[in-house]
Amino acid sequence: MSTLSRRLQTPFPALCLILVANLPGLQQVVADAPLRADTDTAAMLNAMRDTEGIAGWWKWFTGDWFLHNGFYRPTTCLSLLIDYTLYGETGWGYRLTNWLLAVLTAVGVYALLRWFARQWLSNLLTEEWQAGVVALAGAVAFSLQQTDALHTLRSVSAWWLIALWMLIAGSFSHVWQGDTWKPFLREHGWRLWLAAGAFFWGWDRLVHGDFERLIVWVPARTALLSTCLSVWSVWSLLRWGDTGRGRFLLAACLLYAGSLGAYEQPLTLVAVVAALAVAMRGSWKWRSWTAFAAVAAIAAGYLALRFVLLPASLSGYQQQQLRSAPALGILHWLQMLLPVLAHMRYWAIVGPDPYLFFFRNAWDTLIVDLASLGVVAAFWNSRGWFGWWLLWQGMTYLPMSLLHPFEHYYYLPQVGQNAIDLALMVWGWRCAHRMLSASRARRMPPCV
Repeated sequence: MSTLSRRLQTPFPALCLILVANLPGLQQVVADAPLRADTDTAAMLNAMRDTEGIAGWWKWFTGDWFLHNGFYRPTTCLSLLIDYTLYGETGWGYRLTNWLLAVLTAVGVYALLRWFARQWLSNLLTEEWQAGVVALAGAVAFSLQQTDALHTLRSVSAWWLIALWMLIAGSFSHVWQGDTWKPFLREHGWRLWLAAGAFFWGWDRLVHGDFERLIVWVPARTALLSTCLSVWSVWSLLRWGDTGRGRFLLAACLLYAGSLGAYEQPLTLVAVVAALAVAMRGSWKWRSWTAFAAVAAIAAGYLALRFVLLPASLSGYQQQQLRSAPALGILHWLQMLLPVLAHMRYWAIVGPDPYLFFFRNAWDTLIVDLASLGVVAAFWNSRGWFGWWLLWQGMTYLPMSLLHPFEHYYYLPQVGQNAIDLALMVWGWRCAHRMLSASRARRMPPCV
């Protein structure tokens, strides 16, 4: 193990790197963005002023939230009331809290990915330090996304990275010397294509996942706070399952209750925790069902409280936000989970026209579609990892797909999508590395 690898798997250097990756978000903190220029923020400021700031905190625990549009969000209200008490109507203070929540979420993502990498990526990550490095890479990528700092990387095509890796690694393994490359490609060419395809899809989706105004837009506090609390709640559940220490279960319950009080989206995590309880029942035993029962009870309690305090009928705002055709929302949801489905519409529109392939767009689409075979191979190879995070992404976005899309709807699902994209890149790299490393010995360790 190299010295760098040892350092990256220890908590403190990892935390420092995550913090550095979030520094671009400070540009949004100090941005010239008057609070009252946004109508939602202005309405929230008025509501806090009318109830005398933190002195009227109890009002928001017994009824509708600041915008009076049919949502029970006391945790978000309390966090904004604290900001109002500290900063008044000074915008940078609210945005600083948003940034700090984003940093804490990225650290939580690191902790989650590291646990799951140990559990379900052992076929790719054979040593402990590798799990730490992969988790750190995922947290850094998440940090750059939430601070809108990935623009420069989008110009770097995954195909260029793949070609560079093949050139360097192939040179060291003598694959491209003499006529060695011909038998190598005949024997392993299709595996190499699968590896390249998986890496392409992972990189392309990772660098195009970003959030432009999570920090600068104060009402995004709902998604930022709920996602932060949700991530740390799940981590606490993992610690409870592993150790059986009651303080972790208590922390998980409090954090999950707080996440529901910040935003409604974490209700969908009940299904995710149910799947976790089933998967870990062998090692956690009764603790797995206790974890699920606790989360389900809190979700049921939140729903009961919400319908007692607020009308069951949809508000005007909620009706406005619903898509006119739910089927379009479900189609959008499926395309987010399986992006290659979006290309089916392209082929349905253009039809079987042979002249189509005189244009670059058709070839680009075809190559990307064929590259998706590598995604299928990677999923099959690490079904536990991909199944878990696909469930996370799909369940957390499913109810939001029925609404007109807003950026913050994707924040909690992005945790799952990043884990998927990162594993695609790791699988592609590892598979290609094994083939090239084994070229001298004329053997191929199984990766597909």
